[in-house]
Amino acid sequence: MRILQGGYIIRRVDTAAINGVAALHKSAFRHGWEADEFALYAEDPGMRLLGAFQSGTSDPVAFLLVRVVADEAEVLSLAVGARHRRCGLGEGLMDAVIDELLEQGIVQLHLEVDETNKPAVALYEKLGFEIVGERRAYYAQGEGKPANGALQMTLDLVDE
Repeated sequence: MRILQGGYIIRRVDTAAINGVAALHKSAFRHGWEADEFALYAEDPGMRLLGAFQSGTSDPVAFLLVRVVADEAEVLSLAVGARHRRCGLGEGLMDAVIDELLEQGIVQLHLEVDETNKPAVALYEKLGFEIVGERRAYYAQGEGKPANGALQMTLDLVDE
């Protein structure tokens, strides 16, 4: 558990908070995932599902889902509720998971982000991620709109 400025608490997501995670995901992404998917992720020892909670509440206001395979990890999803953006929750969640991954000997953390999501790209660059590739027309935007590209980014957790 980690406490952030503003009284937000970062901790593992338990089964009581799964519906809140799914609702948050659906509010942040065009194709939201279902609660049963998040329940499976929360039970999987290869997954890290962290949430940011306001003191005394059971539903997260932000969450981060990371998959660990061998000595690498990948951010699968990060979402911050609209009323809680610009409070440092994305950075707090990322810092918490990076600390955990370092303790486990993970050497790299990967992610893909919509190239038009400037706040997310800025956060990842601030944390030290570097762009290592691009996927053209990766994120569908809906009928009549061209798809956005994805930036592939990597953070080396261990110095060579």
